[in-house]
Amino acid sequence: MSRTLINQTPQIIGQTVTVKGWVNTVRNHGKIVFFDVRDRTGLLQVVVGKDSVKLSMEDVVEVTGLIKARPEHMVNAKLSTGTVELEAQSLTMLNPSTELPMPIDTDGYEIDETVRLKYRYLDLRRERLQKNLKLRSAFVRAAREYLLKEDFTEIETPLLTKSTPEGSRDFLVPSRLQPGKFYALPQSPQQYKQLLMTAGFERYFQLARAVRDEDLRADRGFEHTQIDIEMSFVEQQDVMALVEKMVIETITAVGGQILSTPFPVYTYDAAMKEFGADKFDLRSEDQKKTNQLAFAWVTDFPFFETNQAGEWTYTHNPFSMPHPEDIDKVLKKEDIGGIKTMQYDLVCNGFEVGGGSIRAHKADILKAVFSIIGQSEKKIEEQFGHMLRAFTLGTPPHGGIALGVERMIMILAGEKYIREVQAFPQSTSGSTSVMEAPSPVPQSQLDELGLKLDLIENHDELSPSQKLTAFLQSKGVVFKQFEHEPVHTSQDASRVRGTDLKKGAKALVMMADKTPILLVVSAATKVDFKAVKNKYGIKNLRMATPEEALRITGIPIGGIHPWGNLYHIDTYVDQNLSQQPYIDFNAGELTKSFEVSYDDFLKFSGAKEGSFIVNE
Repeated sequence: MSRTLINQTPQIIGQTVTVKGWVNTVRNHGKIVFFDVRDRTGLLQVVVGKDSVKLSMEDVVEVTGLIKARPEHMVNAKLSTGTVELEAQSLTMLNPSTELPMPIDTDGYEIDETVRLKYRYLDLRRERLQKNLKLRSAFVRAAREYLLKEDFTEIETPLLTKSTPEGSRDFLVPSRLQPGKFYALPQSPQQYKQLLMTAGFERYFQLARAVRDEDLRADRGFEHTQIDIEMSFVEQQDVMALVEKMVIETITAVGGQILSTPFPVYTYDAAMKEFGADKFDLRSEDQKKTNQLAFAWVTDFPFFETNQAGEWTYTHNPFSMPHPEDIDKVLKKEDIGGIKTMQYDLVCNGFEVGGGSIRAHKADILKAVFSIIGQSEKKIEEQFGHMLRAFTLGTPPHGGIALGVERMIMILAGEKYIREVQAFPQSTSGSTSVMEAPSPVPQSQLDELGLKLDLIENHDELSPSQKLTAFLQSKGVVFKQFEHEPVHTSQDASRVRGTDLKKGAKALVMMADKTPILLVVSAATKVDFKAVKNKYGIKNLRMATPEEALRITGIPIGGIHPWGNLYHIDTYVDQNLSQQPYIDFNAGELTKSFEVSYDDFLKFSGAKEGSFIVNE
C-alpha cells in the first residue's frame, strides 16, 4: 500500500491507509493507547491496542489502518486533522529512538546553544524551526520566480576564487597542485557578476553563498546566502524600482506585512541627522508588536572614509561608480572626503537587508579608486588586472544589489538570531553544527599541501589579560596599559588610573531569556533594564550570578572586560559611551587596565551600539 500523507486524511474517511512518521506523544489509557504520529504535513491521532509495540517519543513507525471520523465531542479544533483518527490494524517499528538528549516539544530558546547545535538534526524537528526553514524556502522560491519572470538568467559563479581586498577577511584554501598558493572562498560574487555583464547576459541572478571571516554577531555568521542581482544598461532608479517590486511581491507571497509603499528614500546625510545611523527602524511600538516590516532606501553615501591609520578606504565597495559630478574628483584625487558614491542600501526594522550600487565600468575610474586607497600600480595589476582588461573590451554600464536571505527571514519570522533561520549554523564561537569543525587534520594532509603549522602553544594557559593583549595586537589596535592595586569598583578603578569615571567602560554580564549577553555602559551611568528589554524584545532580563559570570567569561566579577566577542556572547554598548574618544576598562584582572579608542572598541568587539536610556 502506498503511503498517505497526514494532511490528506480528513478527506478520505472510511479508507484504509498507511502513514509513516515519528511518534510525537503517547497516551496510555489502559486497554487502548492513543498516540500522535507526525510527518512533514502535520499530526494525526492513532488508536492502537494495549498489546501493540511499545512506543516512545520520536520512534519512527509505519501504521496501517482505517481513517474514522472522531465523535463530535472528541474533535480537536487545534489540529487540521482534528476531525479524524486512524484506527490501527498493524504497526511496524521502522527505527526506535533512544532517550532524547534535549526536549524538542518547546520553542528551544531555553536550551543551551552548545547542546542545540550538537544535536541540530533534533533541534530542527521543532515546530518553530520547521516553520522558519519552510518560510525561507517559500521566500527564495518567490524571489526566484519573480526574477525569472523579469527575464533574468540564473548563473552560478565559482566557490574557489582569488583573494582580493573586498572589506572582510577571506577564508583561504591551500592548493595541493600549486604549493604555497591559495584560493579564497568568495565574500561575494562581485567581480564575477560584473564580468557576466561584460559577457552580455544583461540580467543575472543567483542564490549565492558568501563566506566571510568576520566577527560574529546576532545577525551575522561566517556563511550566508544572498539574492545576487546584476543588470546592464540601468540607472540607480531602475535597480531600486525593480528590487522594491520584487521585495513587495516576495514578502506578500509568504504572508509578511509591509508597513508602507513605496519605500521612503533617505540620503545618508538625512538618515544620520534624523536617526543617528544609516540603519534605522521606522515602526511605532505598536507596529513592532505586530511584526510589520518597515523598509526604506538610503542613498548618497560617502565613497571614502579614513581607517585607524588615517588612510583612505572605501565605505562600501571599491567597484561602485562615483556620483557623476564627482568622477573628476576621483580621477584627479581631489576633495576625497567629499566624494559621493552611487551606493544604495535597503534597510528594514533597523537592519541592513540589502546593498548595491551602480558600478564602475571603465578602467580609469576603477584604477583611480584603488590608487586613492593606497594600492600601487603593481598591486592593482596583480589583484584586479583581469577587471581592468575586461573594462577595455566593451563592458556596458551596469548596477546591481545583494539581498541577505537570512536577515530577511530573521525579520519575517520575528527571530533575534540569524542561526534560528539557518539549517546548520555556526555557534557564537565559530564552531559548526554537529560535525565539530574547525578541527585538526592529519599531518599527512598538511604535508600534501606543503604546510607547516607554527602556532602559539598553551594558549589556554594564558591569563585573561594576555589573551586580550594577543587579540588586540592581532587586530593592530593601539592600547595603553595600567598596572595598579586591586580594584573592585568602577570608582576605585577610575581613582587608581587617574582617569575620568565617564571613560570607564563597565561590562555587565546579563541573562536575557536564559541567553548570556554583555551590556557595556559608562561607569558613570546606571542602566534602565526595562528600556533594554523593550528595545531588544527581551522577556526576562537579569544580572548573571557571580558563578554564572565566571562560567561564561572565565573571569571573576570585577575584572570582566567589555570585549564580549572573546567570551563568544553578543555585546550591546550604550551609545553615550561614544562621547568619550578613549575608554578604560579592567583587562580581565583586578590589577590591570587597558585604554583604547572607542572607535577601535566598536570596530573589533562586535558590539551593537544602541541607547539604553541610562540615568546619570
